[in-house]
Amino acid sequence: MTHRERFLAVVRHQQPDRMPYRFGGPRASTLAAWRKQGLSEEQIAHWGEFLGQDPVCGIGKLYFGPLPPFPEEIVEERGNLRVWRDSWGVLRLDAVRQPTEGFATRRYLEFPVKTPADFEKMKERFDPHTPERTVSDEGAPVPDTLNPDGYRRYYPGKGWRDLVEYCRQTDAPVSVGVPGLYLTARDWCGFEGLSLMFHDQPNLVHEMMEYWTWFIMEICREPFSKIRVDQVVISEDMAYKHAAMISPDHIREFMLPRYRRLHEFFADKGVACFMMDSDGYNGQILEVLYPEGIRGLCPLEIAAGNDPEVYLRQYPGLFLEGGIDKRELRFTKERVRAEVVRRYRVARKYGGYIPTVDHGVPPDVPLRNFLYMVELLRGFADGEDLDTYEPPGELEAQLGPIQEMFDHRKAIAAAYGEEE
Repeated sequence: MTHRERFLAVVRHQQPDRMPYRFGGPRASTLAAWRKQGLSEEQIAHWGEFLGQDPVCGIGKLYFGPLPPFPEEIVEERGNLRVWRDSWGVLRLDAVRQPTEGFATRRYLEFPVKTPADFEKMKERFDPHTPERTVSDEGAPVPDTLNPDGYRRYYPGKGWRDLVEYCRQTDAPVSVGVPGLYLTARDWCGFEGLSLMFHDQPNLVHEMMEYWTWFIMEICREPFSKIRVDQVVISEDMAYKHAAMISPDHIREFMLPRYRRLHEFFADKGVACFMMDSDGYNGQILEVLYPEGIRGLCPLEIAAGNDPEVYLRQYPGLFLEGGIDKRELRFTKERVRAEVVRRYRVARKYGGYIPTVDHGVPPDVPLRNFLYMVELLRGFADGEDLDTYEPPGELEAQLGPIQEMFDHRKAIAAAYGEEE
């Protein structure tokens, strides 16, 4: 089987020749911590090859942010804290030096959309046909920004028109990420503002979600007509630890009809897997949106009460990715093994599930534990026995010596020490 055929077989609950090699990834602060645990720059530069990870192909630049962006401006700085306005027009408070890069903690102070008139002005910056959203500018300088992380930033890149032939020839699954309806409305209005709008200004919420549904289809229409896309991951992040951020009734009223249209749109373009990425507890989301709105779900955070086995038993045909509790990766290799075995046992019993880390891998996970997990996953993907298989440790053998293990207290003190 090709990488694409293998992935699609799992999505369709069919039997692949082996399971895909997918693991979940570290962020910038994690890689920085791992450099002190023996990881080389060369290994980071060729991370996927170093791990033996199966390839996934994108279609190039699709930019969903404001064009033109709002001008960034500093309102006030106090030590390591900065009050500033970002490119989305949001007033926010950030640490100038982040203790864990890639896991930035943002505090939002004021959002630009409060009324229908505000949204009319915002739409002027969200024309899906603006050429800069899709035209190749690979090699151009990355725009200067005050933003301490990658969320909602513009990056130059190769446009989809330059990748049509490559995507046609690749044997890797082609995957595209799009920002969702709730996520985008929250970026315009803020969590508290949007929560109130569902009750105080429901017509405005309908208008925003309708507009964004149209925006997604318009920006995707041409590239998806020229490129075979296998998977679309729509990002919503619309759940707390124990419940969705809006009620099932509101999901049903405001989102389900539009998700049906998006699902149909992408299915008509040949997309086999239209799935949602949402942190938090996803049970209420599935209750409403599966199977008419979404086909799958990730990353299945275990700390939020998600249980892959419960979902697969309750929703036959559902595709899942994630579900390996990142907290368990912090301790002994025995605990790492028990967690990976537990999730892979579910994958073999039900199908339709690729176990990977249940979110970005944080820096308090030791590098050697992560690489041990990777080798376990590769062995189990190949069909090794869940009870007896022990990986050879080939990845760990390629590491340099440990200089320092990550200490979260030290990282926080380095960023905020002058405020203590």
